[in-house]
Amino acid sequence: FSLPGPGSARLELLDVSGRRVSERSVSGAAVQTVALAGAAALPQGVYLLRLTQDGRSVVKRVSVVH
Repeated sequence: FSLPGPGSARLELLDVSGRRVSERSVSGAAVQTVALAGAAALPQGVYLLRLTQDGRSVVKRVSVVH
């Protein structure tokens, strides 16, 4: 992803029930890659990624397959 401006933002990984699985603070306008699962592997399934900056949010559906 890339942020439109240099301010901080929040990147959240949610399960399909809306429960937060992981969250990270990110900043900078450059293109970024973030590992949200950490050391643990996520179970297979459908998740939602929500990126929020300056009161604006974008949500995308993602699938995890092994």
